[in-house]
Amino acid sequence: MRFPRFGATQADPSSEGRRVVGPIPPNATVVLLVEDEPAVRGLFGLALQREGYHVLEAGHGAEALEIVAQIGQVDLVVTDVMMPVMKGPELAARMREQYPDIPFVFVSGYLVSDELGPNAHVLAKPFLRGDLVTLVQDIIGPARPTT
Repeated sequence: MRFPRFGATQADPSSEGRRVVGPIPPNATVVLLVEDEPAVRGLFGLALQREGYHVLEAGHGAEALEIVAQIGQVDLVVTDVMMPVMKGPELAARMREQYPDIPFVFVSGYLVSDELGPNAHVLAKPFLRGDLVTLVQDIIGPARPTT
């Protein structure tokens, strides 16, 4: 039997498929991970969690916007560029309407244009999990200890 991770998003049966976010520890460094491939999302999420980041996961941009609407600003968004429903650059543009300074890491196996907006970083696939962790630490620093 598998139990949901603390803080993981999960379906709320009363909200017709809407995602709800579990409690987030005080002072947590929150990374929103947006990736349409569940196995890749899980691998990246685990690497960041091991470094102490509180990771929230979304399968596409629209789901990511729902999560941010529930919790408010996150410290960093790591998003795939090419996804169904809403691509990474559109997600960034919509989130920046409310949170203009939020940093983004765009992950892509394709060439990415320079039109990704402010505080944008690109990590080209393929890469090692350590490459992602190092870039996240360079952008927002190490995870804050939770209390």
